[in-house]
Amino acid sequence: MTTSLEKGIEAAKSGLMEEALGHLKDAIVEEPENANVWVWLSAIIEDEDKQTIFLKKALEIDPGNRPAQRGLAFIERKKYIPPKPGEKLSDYTRPIGVFNKPPISPSQAAAHVAAQNPMPEPAVSTKSETPNLLQASQTSTTTCTRKPWLDIMLYGLTLMVFIIIGILIGSTLLNVDIPYLSRPTQVLSVLPPANGIFILEDEQYVEMAMNQVLPEGTDGVPVTKSLKPEIVVNTLVVNLNRLELHDQKDQLIAYQAVPAENNIHILTPETDLEPGRYCLVYSLNPNKGENLYWCMLVEEIEQPYP
Repeated sequence: MTTSLEKGIEAAKSGLMEEALGHLKDAIVEEPENANVWVWLSAIIEDEDKQTIFLKKALEIDPGNRPAQRGLAFIERKKYIPPKPGEKLSDYTRPIGVFNKPPISPSQAAAHVAAQNPMPEPAVSTKSETPNLLQASQTSTTTCTRKPWLDIMLYGLTLMVFIIIGILIGSTLLNVDIPYLSRPTQVLSVLPPANGIFILEDEQYVEMAMNQVLPEGTDGVPVTKSLKPEIVVNTLVVNLNRLELHDQKDQLIAYQAVPAENNIHILTPETDLEPGRYCLVYSLNPNKGENLYWCMLVEEIEQPYP
């Protein structure tokens, strides 16, 4: 028996949003503790306040629900950064994808293109007179110079191009990363709770406060015991090319930046850090020396007594 959730999903994929909404309302009654019902419901409505309520409800039921986490992060990001044209919540919750026609397969794409560009049929002469021997000789010579294998190769290459285009179209519509055609990104087990810069330790996020001046002490500075802490940058406002890591002597510390999902980057020092204070320095105006600072304190690990 088809459930109301399945009916709502099918209607949403067909673009029948009103019908989908009705089925999903029934699904709330049938399966109130199913987090997927709330995620799908948030994806087909436009009211941001209700979207937030539904996604939080999904996380109450399933705290590890990745689509709900992505959706809330997208809503929070919109408070600081305007969304791109056409960007919507379902791009991040990814329960639906495209609401109109389903993507065509590569073979269907190739067949469609071939149907639009049929091979020309050989011309048939309507003249009744018989060609003379010279014309026959010229025709024979022209036919001999055509290489059948060359035509086959050209048709094969054309078909291959159409297949690749079909694969790319399908991957775009389905939001699927294809190996060797897309750059792999690291997947975080837990997404950051909000926009900002954090220390990630034991799957817990500790926010690094932003300061317009370099802090003099360590009050309010987060502490980590890791000598190679993972610093998660979850903001599009910061350009990584202008972000530097300095120690307490203002010496530059090299780090590696690894891209992750949702435009997040993970910064890791290339070498172990010594105990002390370290700050990310972002140059706003080099001429005036205006910077932003995010600081952390690397705590010395106590060695056990022998």
